[in-house]
Amino acid sequence: MPFKYQLTWLPSRKRWAKTYLGKRHYLKTRTNGKKDREGYLAAYREWERLRDYLDGIGPNPYGPNGNLLPAGVIPSLPVESHRTLTVAPKPAPQRAVVASVPQVAELPDSPFILGIGLCYEQAMKPGTALPCPTEDGIFTLIRTWVEHRRQLAERGELSLKQWSEDGIKIGTFRDFMLANYPGLHSIDHLTGTILNQYRDKQWEFVDCGGEGSISRATLKKRLSILCKWLRWLVDENYLEAPPKDLRSYAKVKLDPPQPLFFTADELKQLFSVATQRTRLFMLLGLNLGATQREIATLEAKMIDWETGIVTRPRHKTGVPSRNILWPRTLKQLRILRSTKRGPLLVGNTGNPLVEEYINSEGKLSLHDAVSKAFARTMKQAKLEGHKRSFKHLRKTAANEIEKRDPTLTPLFLAHSEQGVKRHYVDTHYDRLFEAVLELEAVLLAS
Repeated sequence: MPFKYQLTWLPSRKRWAKTYLGKRHYLKTRTNGKKDREGYLAAYREWERLRDYLDGIGPNPYGPNGNLLPAGVIPSLPVESHRTLTVAPKPAPQRAVVASVPQVAELPDSPFILGIGLCYEQAMKPGTALPCPTEDGIFTLIRTWVEHRRQLAERGELSLKQWSEDGIKIGTFRDFMLANYPGLHSIDHLTGTILNQYRDKQWEFVDCGGEGSISRATLKKRLSILCKWLRWLVDENYLEAPPKDLRSYAKVKLDPPQPLFFTADELKQLFSVATQRTRLFMLLGLNLGATQREIATLEAKMIDWETGIVTRPRHKTGVPSRNILWPRTLKQLRILRSTKRGPLLVGNTGNPLVEEYINSEGKLSLHDAVSKAFARTMKQAKLEGHKRSFKHLRKTAANEIEKRDPTLTPLFLAHSEQGVKRHYVDTHYDRLFEAVLELEAVLLAS
């Protein structure tokens, strides 16, 4: 049975690395190449120690100069007192010595991002025992929640993309806690003041222009996912109530999006340089407002090959949708369709056009042949610097529908409708078909 590597070998650096919750860690252990089995096992032991430190359940494996320390050694480091921390014995079945709850104080002026700040040992006196992982530990509960989200993704109740984003965003909060409150372990000691300080620090990164600069949208996601984790803790009875009122915690005013569309001349330019298969992808994006995943999951049974009417639920929302194919789109589908059961369109090797999966490093991997083909076409048409992607074909078509009849736009995009209106709009599909057929002459006039 082949040996399964848990680390990634980097030939350029001649060392092993590991990506964990969205951040790559380069290991110090030197080896004689990828085939050095003993060297690999030593590097993996180093990674296990580093992972425990990142999760808040073990000491930093590196000394003040960045050198790898022997296992079990806790360096004697001077405490840089950004705040007062005391260590006092407290009887407990799982902890020999536990640091008392640190007083919430003003954070240092230097921005903290991804674990920069006080190291774990600086909160502990030399010679004291580090706390063992407990069920109510903050870092343990973060790992438990990420694993819970992964299980939801594996059952199909959550997209792998959302699971990956959850892990990365909650990892930012974990690193903030490691950098600023390494002695605080129990979830019961997490206060509203600490949450407010985290939010204030994240605001400092918004459009700061330096390393770690983030957008308002990223800030909103970080705070929203933190709220999601806290509500899960309440739901799972780890907390009786959130540490503070979360109703407005993640409220961030976003800048209005700038609409980006393709002109008829740009579309003509794209079609002139695209391959036959890429032309079909573009036709489906304009004709049906289809996304990459909807193209990858289109099946023959969804199409009436006589009338060209497509009936299917939208992949993202599950909302039922109907649309009609242009004659040229239907013709290309007949030519390029797969003869096998399953997706109508597949890659050159027979693989799905769009795949997402968890790789050996526990990280999300995405293969999107539709986006790659369109990006190549944009480059060939010398339009790659215009900040538009395949999804803007859908937006371009929807914009033209909106100009003609705004009531048909939700139908074209298959947006969710509420109550009686959802049933009422079923009678408008004939009008939608007319508008879509007219759309071909507007966008693809030749």
